[in-house]
Amino acid sequence: MWARGKAMPSALDRQGMFVAPGDKLGVIEEFLPGQGTYVDSGEIRASRAGFLLLNLNDRKVTVFRPVEPKGANSIPKPGSIVVGEVSNTHQTYSLVRIWMVGHRHLANFFTGLLHISNVGLRVKNMFNVCRPGDILRAKVISVKNRIRHLSLAGKKLGVIYAFCTNCGSMLKAREDKKLICENCGSIERRKLASDYGAVVL
Repeated sequence: MWARGKAMPSALDRQGMFVAPGDKLGVIEEFLPGQGTYVDSGEIRASRAGFLLLNLNDRKVTVFRPVEPKGANSIPKPGSIVVGEVSNTHQTYSLVRIWMVGHRHLANFFTGLLHISNVGLRVKNMFNVCRPGDILRAKVISVKNRIRHLSLAGKKLGVIYAFCTNCGSMLKAREDKKLICENCGSIERRKLASDYGAVVL
């Protein structure tokens, strides 16, 4: 939830954040209401407490209920395929907030670390792999000090949604595997999953 008296961040900026019943999530001119939401005077609001999820493929806003992790399948462990949001990128590594294991949303975030040596490609720096705000799919290869160490080695692993570093619009993949922003024309690089832009979260 955001502090009162401050401008409300966009739904995209609040991706994965906790929301309470009645919180404004967007307007119907921009998004479609999904599960856990309702429409009031053209505004989409949360009908239940949970985590905000914006499906960029069909522009649908949903609020999913926190699910308490039960059993090994709900906790990221070596071999697990996870989905998360890149929170920080440095020259040789990126930090990831993991909020899905397989197709299951988690009640809490886990921290993942993606090192440049585990990208699966030869790159000079991590800024050509992923950037803050990107959504990626990765494989957990080890757990050390509660940090999940991740790998992007594999066709289905990599960024599944990326956003322009200039204007924040979603980037579209070209045939040469570069990404272009149709809003401002910026061209960027990422390590893309084979199903980039077509994933239903």
